[in-house]
Amino acid sequence: MFPEIDNEKTKGNVHRLLSHYRSMARLADEEYTPKITATFSLELKGSGGKPSDQVGNAVARKVTAERELWKIGRAMNKLNAYHRQLLHDRYIDKREFTDVMIYMDLGMSKSTYYRELENSLIEFAESYDSGRLLVEIEED
Repeated sequence: MFPEIDNEKTKGNVHRLLSHYRSMARLADEEYTPKITATFSLELKGSGGKPSDQVGNAVARKVTAERELWKIGRAMNKLNAYHRQLLHDRYIDKREFTDVMIYMDLGMSKSTYYRELENSLIEFAESYDSGRLLVEIEED
């Protein structure tokens, strides 16, 4: 009924997304501040009275980051508390912990930590945006 999932590629997709979480959080919180020129005037408009690319790009980055953070939060809330904690400590906490720090703090072995982290990544992929991060194994 359900296709077989390529766990390695799926975990890679989740890792790529979540490894950018901290950057997205910073982008979503930043307000665009206009560039001040050498003459101390604010540069808000481009040529022809159109908003400069800089303003448009800043707004687009902020909106994209906010949208992705919302999707990540929604997917995280679908996980059990244990898997949420693993992913939070690994990818989301503002303090960047090493894997060793995380599994030592949780009192687990290295192999248990990586096995549970793998399970957390797969469950997150299933929960994120209707399974968008899942990679199916193609049948020949």
